[in-house]
Amino acid sequence: MRIDSFKAFVPGFIRRPLGKLRAVGRRLRVWQRVRAQIVGATASDKQVLARALWRAPLTVWQNLDDWQFPMVQSDCTVTSRGVGLFKVRAGTDDLFHVLPGQEPAVEQAIRQALRPGDTFVDAGSNIGFYTIMAAGIVGKTGAVIACEMMPETAKILRDHLTLNDVTNVAVFEGALSDTSGDTVYASHPSGKCGQASIARSNHGSQIAVQTRTLQAVLTTTKRVHVLKMDLEGAELQALRGLGDSLNKVDLLVFENHTAPDVVKWLQARGFTIKRLDHTNALARREKG
Repeated sequence: MRIDSFKAFVPGFIRRPLGKLRAVGRRLRVWQRVRAQIVGATASDKQVLARALWRAPLTVWQNLDDWQFPMVQSDCTVTSRGVGLFKVRAGTDDLFHVLPGQEPAVEQAIRQALRPGDTFVDAGSNIGFYTIMAAGIVGKTGAVIACEMMPETAKILRDHLTLNDVTNVAVFEGALSDTSGDTVYASHPSGKCGQASIARSNHGSQIAVQTRTLQAVLTTTKRVHVLKMDLEGAELQALRGLGDSLNKVDLLVFENHTAPDVVKWLQARGFTIKRLDHTNALARREKG
């Protein structure tokens, strides 16, 4: 039965409890993936993770009307299977953002497109899951350019490069936009560091950051095989800031669940668009 038909024929007092049960089911599946894919780096880290897993059957019932990230109650370091080591902050969405398979279509698209020796640009790198993953794929003959605007997050990103002995990544701090050198304000909801944005108003402290363009970042880069873009609503501004450097880009993987203008902008410049999932899309340059 289609969702529209289900809503038409099933009373609200039945739909609402079913919806809450589905939310609980989704949360439990995420925790199952955490159990299978995340391992504490030390004995104490394993204890922190074990406590979070033990509490999960209770915490999944909280605030059922909101999205819930899996969280730990104490800082810890974890191994993300097949990717690397990451520091996870207590009470934040860090654990979710280092979980393999959290965006399976995005992860698969990047893995399929990249080869040793390629260049990958991670625009909105957060604490570095895709940066570390791509660095391993492109190898020492390849290069990764990671862009992150939040100072604390950028520091953690650099820590993760050291922690994983990664030497083929260049980190650029700044809010990607269509101009360089402007002061703008970024914020994120409490605990949801991966949702930091200059384009959306979030409840939380405002942090002044400087803008920079991708054109400036890519001045010495000859070719970008994959550009991954997750800028929480600022994607079009960043694309405009590419300037002529757009011609260097073969493939884009970008968040686009509420921005049809990004699709139109890319199509007008010779890219074909493919939907990856309900929030992300892939843009490939048409071969002339």
